[in-house]
Amino acid sequence: MLNQLLAIKRRRERNLHRALAALDDEARALSAREEALQRRREAVYGELRERTSQGGAFAPRALDTLRAELARLDSEGQALARERESVAAQRRELERTRVEQEAALRRNLREQEKLGLLAAESSDEA
Repeated sequence: MLNQLLAIKRRRERNLHRALAALDDEARALSAREEALQRRREAVYGELRERTSQGGAFAPRALDTLRAELARLDSEGQALARERESVAAQRRELERTRVEQEAALRRNLREQEKLGLLAAESSDEA
């Protein structure tokens, strides 16, 4: 009976290790996504700064085109910032999940140790 319970705990341990590995993979993917968003956002705002630094007189149509382009770039930059914040929130949630999984793994290992000792004691008594 104790050996069966110990086998179940060992399977649970393997599953927890797999879950932690999957969380690590997801964290790396989210980190890469966040970095890509930041690079794109920096590029957009760099282009926005470049466009706003243009001086001189503009024809009405060219001025309208410039305003539309500036509005588009600003809007894109804001959208990228929101998406990056969303990815950061996902990473924080993932980290909370990881902490919970690690705690479950530690509990499982302690339980396995106790069951192993109980199984050893019961086999010594028999």
